Amino acid sequence: MPTIAEHMLSPGVTIDEHVRRSQISLGQALAKRRAIYLDTKYWILLRTADRNSGSAKAVELLGLLRKGVAAGILFCPVSESVFVELMKQSDPASRLMTATLIDELSLGATLVEQDTRLATEIAHFMYSNSGRNNLHPLEHLVWCKLSYVLGFLHPTKTAFDPATEVAIQKAFFDHMWTVSLRKMVTTIGDGDVPRTDMSDIATMLNAGVAANADELRSFEQAYSAEVRGIIDLAGGTAIDIVAFMALESGVASGEPSPEQRRTIENQFKNLFAIALERDRAQDALRTMHILASLHASLRWNKRRKFRGNDLFDFNHAAAALAYCDAFFTERSLRTMVTQQHIALDKLYGCHVAAEIDEATAYVRDLGGCPA
Repeated sequence: MPTIAEHMLSPGVTIDEHVRRSQISLGQALAKRRAIYLDTKYWILLRTADRNSGSAKAVELLGLLRKGVAAGILFCPVSESVFVELMKQSDPASRLMTATLIDELSLGATLVEQDTRLATEIAHFMYSNSGRNNLHPLEHLVWCKLSYVLGFLHPTKTAFDPATEVAIQKAFFDHMWTVSLRKMVTTIGDGDVPRTDMSDIATMLNAGVAANADELRSFEQAYSAEVRGIIDLAGGTAIDIVAFMALESGVASGEPSPEQRRTIENQFKNLFAIALERDRAQDALRTMHILASLHASLRWNKRRKFRGNDLFDFNHAAAALAYCDAFFTERSLRTMVTQQHIALDKLYGCHVAAEIDEATAYVRDLGGCPA
């Protein structure tokens, strides 16, 4: 691991570039394996099996996954949703056992948090449509180590000069890159962690659905409304990306006035929305499409109300379907993502299993994972 002094020898490499290089290297290494995303239900099943107190089927699945990881065939990444739900476990011993199992099966890898994935997809979409042909695959840009599961944070406003501060940031990043989830959970203990209660958000969503129920005429209309709602949160990202692209090209662009910024932001929002509504960006802007499809599907099913856990489930699905080869989850979520009118499993080539027998058969069929 390079020291601060060694990082001082490369002052031209910014902390952002250093992080990006590490992510790309990780993404390239992981690309050789199948990614199997387990939702929290499956992590708990496997943790129980690891205690030799689970069902024979769970013990078999855990054994197959371990053999697959050891053989270089697969890994089981997590996301910030898994981490948040892990930290909600009230028993410290169970929490630590789950973290240890995640360290082992994930190879220390997680998807970057959802807002960063959205921004990365927008940037990749814009660069791809600017004529650039030397881009890394999107799949190489969305991974990081478990210590950064909630996002990247670097030491800032130190007492050192800028060059030394950057060297410190890079050395700190290198150290954190190696920290295990078990170590993080031990350090955090019962301290402050994200414990978001989604029930209030679900109540707000249900009120909005009820207020607009009479106006809803089709799933497509619901999808369009959800797309534009998600894009409202992402329009400003596009402006920042364009400014950075101009800077890279040596083009000086002045800071737009607030009115100009709003106009440009709305133009990008409309561009993204139209691209998704016309099925031209479902792969490039995959997280937006998955979230919009699931929210629209639930909104269109007028007999079913949003529940707090639905929002966690949708975040699990957005992570798994977009970037993993398989998704082991609950039956209700499997039913939703495989519905014929959205068929997200087929669109993204992700095998979705709810029953443990099906999950076990999938892992066994990968080869190199004998029972």
